[in-house]
Amino acid sequence: MSTDQRVKVAARTGKQFLEGLASQKREIWLDGEKITNPLEHEQLALAAKSMARIYDFQHEHASDLLASSPDDGSLVNATHIIPRSREDLIRRRKAIEMTAALSGGTMGRTPDYLNVTFACFAGRSDVWARRNNETGAANIVNYQKIMRDRDLSTTHALMNPQVDRSKPEAEQAMGEVSLHKVGETDDSIIVRGARMLATLATYADELTVYPGSDLRTVDKPYALSFALPVGTPGLKFVCRGTYAKTKDPFDYPLSHRFDEMDAMVIFDDVEVPKDRVFLDGDTVGYSEVITDTGWRGHIMHQAFTRAYVKLSFAFGLGHVIANATGVVKFDHIQEKLGQMWNMVELTRSAITAAEAGATPDEQGVWCPDDRPFLALRGEMPKWMPKANELLQLIGGGGFMLTPSRADVNGPLKEDIAKYFQAAGADAERRIRLFRLAWDFVGSELGGRGELYERFYLSDSWRMTSLAYKIANKDFATSLVEQFLKD
Repeated sequence: MSTDQRVKVAARTGKQFLEGLASQKREIWLDGEKITNPLEHEQLALAAKSMARIYDFQHEHASDLLASSPDDGSLVNATHIIPRSREDLIRRRKAIEMTAALSGGTMGRTPDYLNVTFACFAGRSDVWARRNNETGAANIVNYQKIMRDRDLSTTHALMNPQVDRSKPEAEQAMGEVSLHKVGETDDSIIVRGARMLATLATYADELTVYPGSDLRTVDKPYALSFALPVGTPGLKFVCRGTYAKTKDPFDYPLSHRFDEMDAMVIFDDVEVPKDRVFLDGDTVGYSEVITDTGWRGHIMHQAFTRAYVKLSFAFGLGHVIANATGVVKFDHIQEKLGQMWNMVELTRSAITAAEAGATPDEQGVWCPDDRPFLALRGEMPKWMPKANELLQLIGGGGFMLTPSRADVNGPLKEDIAKYFQAAGADAERRIRLFRLAWDFVGSELGGRGELYERFYLSDSWRMTSLAYKIANKDFATSLVEQFLKD
């Protein structure tokens, strides 16, 4: 497939993405400064360029990353497509993998994440329509088409702030902190409160809100799902400190490009148009749209494909470092590299198994077999930090011997060329390699990445416990029971 001008191309270019980012004024707060255009902020502008690269990339690899819209045949990003066959799932996974490879898997919330989510929701609009919510269901179908045809970059805020997790949402801080409905007009609902964790908010066109935790049946004001432009009056994004480095990318090859930013979203009596509301007060539906739409399997298909790329990147770093410094000859280093490869291969195998076991649901949407993903969901938060630890052990003190480009090209460049060389690399390559690896495991961005991997799919112990609870135990139990009879 090519982006032939005779075929309508809905997928945006990087230039169009940046123009869209600049055209919508938003209220971003970073280090006490109000920012309305991230492109005008020196540090925020860096990741915007990386996002633009993602949009350009889909045109450069159109045969893999673009697909025909089911409505009018225009070319859209393949991750927007509602999968109607196993081949659709495989194609979607390839598109996710290629996108993740641009950042080595370090950007966890590129647009494909929510593309997959809303394709899943729209494909099972019947679940959203329960209990007389046909209007909300129609709204989510329409919104998914808007996302697809405008090729939006979207962020999401699922969780309420951490005030007192021992209490229900409505009882934390007198019920005023968590996002909730406070009023209604003829054409909108009015919401107040806060939500987190809006990763990619500074580079998004729209903010989406959908269920992130269970609610009590009495907590109707908190049972909300909707979507809004990020420039909507009353929306405020309070960012953590930036980890983006404006120095030479030689010195910070990842931090210079890939800080996707995280933010708390404050809703200051925000008006949400009713045609953008998907759920309003249905506490039962608040749970069902997550459990009954197949969302879990679909989003883990995206998440673990991205994780596979990141683990592969970590393994690649370990392999190249070990060969550059000669330690690859040592069996204990080979064992560490073998552990990393095991993680990569088990992740790849789980993705393949999930696709092979995929089946269509009652609406004809093909869903990955989520059993391999449920097993990974408890292990991945452990594997990612373990991969970082193994990299540190493979690189050792070399991580502390990383002069900057200014040194490499400075008055001592001859000394640096002599004393920083490695068995399998000249000094510049060795320094580049170790700076890259340190940016991955030890910089502020690397530390944020490790924390992200620990918790973005909830914590490991809860997911491992859930895997046991929902596991089919019939065969395992039958093996035991056969020996407990006369």
